[in-house]
Amino acid sequence: MKNIYTTALALFFSVIAVAQDHNHVPGNLLVMLRSDADAKRIQSDLSQLNGVSTQLKAERILSESMHIYLFSFDPTVNEELLLSKIKSSPGVKIAQFNHYVNERNTIPNDPQFSVMWDMNNDGTNGGSGGVADADIDAPEAWDITTGGLTAQGDSIVVAVIDGGFSLTHPDINFWKNYQEIPNDSIDNDGNGYIDDFDGWNSGTNTDNWTPASHGTHVCGTVGARGNNGIGVTGVNWNVKVMPVSYGSGSGGTFEANVVAAYSYVRDQRRLYNQTNGTQGAFVVSTNSSFGVDLAMPSAYPLWCAMYDSMGAVGIVSAAATANANYNVDVQGDIPTSCQSNWLITVTNTKSNDTKATAGYGTLDIDLGSPGTNITSTYYSGGTNTYASISGTSMATPHVAGTIGLMYSVACPQLMTNCKTDPAGFALMMKDSLLGAVDPVAGLAGITVTGGRLNLYKAVKSMQNYCIATSVNDLNNREQAFGISSVYPNPASQNLTVVINTFESSDIILSNVLGQEMKRVHNENSMRGKQLIKMDISNMAKGVYFVSLSNGNKKSGVVKVVIY
Repeated sequence: MKNIYTTALALFFSVIAVAQDHNHVPGNLLVMLRSDADAKRIQSDLSQLNGVSTQLKAERILSESMHIYLFSFDPTVNEELLLSKIKSSPGVKIAQFNHYVNERNTIPNDPQFSVMWDMNNDGTNGGSGGVADADIDAPEAWDITTGGLTAQGDSIVVAVIDGGFSLTHPDINFWKNYQEIPNDSIDNDGNGYIDDFDGWNSGTNTDNWTPASHGTHVCGTVGARGNNGIGVTGVNWNVKVMPVSYGSGSGGTFEANVVAAYSYVRDQRRLYNQTNGTQGAFVVSTNSSFGVDLAMPSAYPLWCAMYDSMGAVGIVSAAATANANYNVDVQGDIPTSCQSNWLITVTNTKSNDTKATAGYGTLDIDLGSPGTNITSTYYSGGTNTYASISGTSMATPHVAGTIGLMYSVACPQLMTNCKTDPAGFALMMKDSLLGAVDPVAGLAGITVTGGRLNLYKAVKSMQNYCIATSVNDLNNREQAFGISSVYPNPASQNLTVVINTFESSDIILSNVLGQEMKRVHNENSMRGKQLIKMDISNMAKGVYFVSLSNGNKKSGVVKVVIY
């Protein structure tokens, strides 16, 4: 059933993820001194740290009037401890690392971006009656990342399953299987598919198809090249889009081809997992903007089972519901009635944050996403172009693309977990996305989340999985201040938090955006493990963080699922 978490996911969330501040120049500190302080005195006082030479040196004055200095030190010393010592020096006002700075251009220079209300809605660019900010907050997300690679260098791939694509469209970065020699009739990479250089057409068992408008439009929303001075931009600026066709023609489109298309995507990710990235593709999500109206899963067991099969290798699938105003829970739809933990089901919202004519259901339809008057890449009359069209088909690629963008901000520790447990990690991605929607009145009571996709919040939720603990906590681990475990996990009514502390402290429950949702104060100052119970019966479903704080220091976080 939907939204039931597996044992693998529970184990995954029990791991404490601690990330330090690595976005800085090794061996550099910025220090603001008091007006009467002497930089050479600081340098002398901290020339050694635990008997080890720091080689601390005031390199230059950055602001004479404000007494700000650039210090250098031996980057092999404990930089967190050195920073803490400098902060506590009597003559120091402020001390910090010297961080790297990147140029930002969150509003891309693509000429048609001004009409893309789905990405950035000013209230006028979505037609009459539009509401400002009824969008996915894309520029805010692009402040953080524009996608492309994971922290471990994996090329992120989103697979689009559709009828056909224009591979020559200049605004789409299509995936290529460079381990295959095209058109030599040999399976060069041994993956079971001959000449699959440009993806796969399951209808013809080749990588060829007739260019088509629908699939080209969907691909652009997922990953049209951003900030390249032409056309539009996708949710991701740099993601690889894998084209997979289920085939179509005078004979129609068949379910058998859909199953075979999904199998190709699964095989590519499974091969990537098995070969540690030397073969296959790091497919993280699929998009399915097609289906069968008023159909029940009982008649489509193989189609529905494919979502679990793809999920088992680490793929989350996004699927469009019907373009008809009916209750999918009652009347059925394929694929959005399929019951898979790795499937996200999507309905269509307009520029005023109301639901368009599209399916709904509090059990089967997870969230809404912009899908009306969406401008994207297009193919028409033999020409690569751009067009604005509407439907749940246009809503869903925003979701598939969001999964891709989220992977680009997962820190190295999380990517290691992804490689160890791809299925559990994929479930975490789904839950993080659904836990970060914007609540929308028009979706309340008719969808699972009652909300519309928010790209920024989804990306931010992934950043928060790698929350850094405070400097004081890092410097005082020997004092055994922290959380040993949290159980049960997932939990629904009560949570037991096992803490290590020797002083009064607070147990804090925060959401994926870092907002405090609940706090329990513990006055017991005895040293050692203590069991603190939290009532979570009134908490909304989703992913949360548990941490321990006494005001001066904060522990690492433990992730917990509330269902």
